[in-house]
Amino acid sequence: MSLESLFILNTAGYVAPAFARYLSSVPSLADAEPVWSGPQDTICIHIQRKELVYLGIVSEEVPPIEILEFLDGVVQALSEYIGQLSELTIKENFVTVYQLLSEMVDSGSVVTTDTTVLRGLVPVPSLVNRVIENVSGIGLGSEKRPNVNTSATPWRRQGIRHTTNEFFVDIVERIDTIVDSSGSIISYDVSGDISCKSRLSGMPDLTMVLNRPDIMDDVAFHPCVRRRKWDEERTIGFVPPDGQFKLASFHAAMDTSSKVLPLHVRALSTRKDNIYTVEVMLEPGQCNGRTIEKVSVKVPLPQQAYNIGVQCKAGTHAVTNARSPQVEWSLKTVKSADRGLRLVIQYLLRGASAGSSGKGSTAPSAEQGALAAFIDFEVAGFSASSIKVDALRLLRESYKLFKGVRYVTTAGSYQVRF
Repeated sequence: MSLESLFILNTAGYVAPAFARYLSSVPSLADAEPVWSGPQDTICIHIQRKELVYLGIVSEEVPPIEILEFLDGVVQALSEYIGQLSELTIKENFVTVYQLLSEMVDSGSVVTTDTTVLRGLVPVPSLVNRVIENVSGIGLGSEKRPNVNTSATPWRRQGIRHTTNEFFVDIVERIDTIVDSSGSIISYDVSGDISCKSRLSGMPDLTMVLNRPDIMDDVAFHPCVRRRKWDEERTIGFVPPDGQFKLASFHAAMDTSSKVLPLHVRALSTRKDNIYTVEVMLEPGQCNGRTIEKVSVKVPLPQQAYNIGVQCKAGTHAVTNARSPQVEWSLKTVKSADRGLRLVIQYLLRGASAGSSGKGSTAPSAEQGALAAFIDFEVAGFSASSIKVDALRLLRESYKLFKGVRYVTTAGSYQVRF
């Protein structure tokens, strides 16, 4: 990861180089610890979103989960303001990014990452203003300071009107799991977000009823949610912000019998003489017959690997060598009838001693070959936890509400060991 693709929040110049050196020392960014002890009694807490790393640095004791939630909120807020996040778009919208961070954090304390509140403080950049700011270096902002909402519901202003009244809910769940080469589950965890898009007139009061609220723990709600109603009735009552927002994030307490894997992956690594062979086999798992989309299998190889050969009859593959060699196998879809999907990788290893060693070899770490495959996928219309919306009721307003709910399950940290 180069310094150009490192986006650093609230940091001093001496911490950034140290953190960059730490990232360079790990085999891949997936192996980097989210919490790392930095120089001069600082703690570096980071998240990765696509090609960017977002870093928060603290010098006092603070729960790491708070910083991780804040960084996630920063990513969401910046995405809503400037769209697709990259090194280029952040530079092009530097003035807006600076203004947003100034409003999100005050004297080291987190104020808000709610874009509904931020829109009343920082104007959404226009194309003309952005061009002038880039050329002149002067932040124009808006002609008038945006109005700040000081009502009892600061996330929602008065007098909102829409021609159609719509409310959409996305429940996106992530499966974090480690699976051994035989397919046995070593660890398994499901977490999720309830994201909403509201286009409702007036001051609506909504009640969301879920079918399995009993399995939800570590729930973090948007400030609009009435916590007492959740504690007493296990229903979510709220006056929604206007536009997109994250209503809640949660962890699902799954018992042993309900650990589902939408995609079964078996992995095998063998060695004969000085030739290493990796085989990865895919087949659909438990996803109610849904099509698995955006499937990606990444196999990091040792830095000493060379003469890398790849075979796969379905999908496409690529070999990259930015930090160390890595093979990525991509399939647009995996359907319920698909069987026999296989990736075969063969390579040589510099410095490997001659001789034959199998899976139980006690060879030095430099000769162990590939250790794990990292899986990514998306299943639309499927809920790993079976949490669903039973009802969405509208109070205070008399208009007809059009509503829609979508369920998506994705791979979080999905690792298959050889």
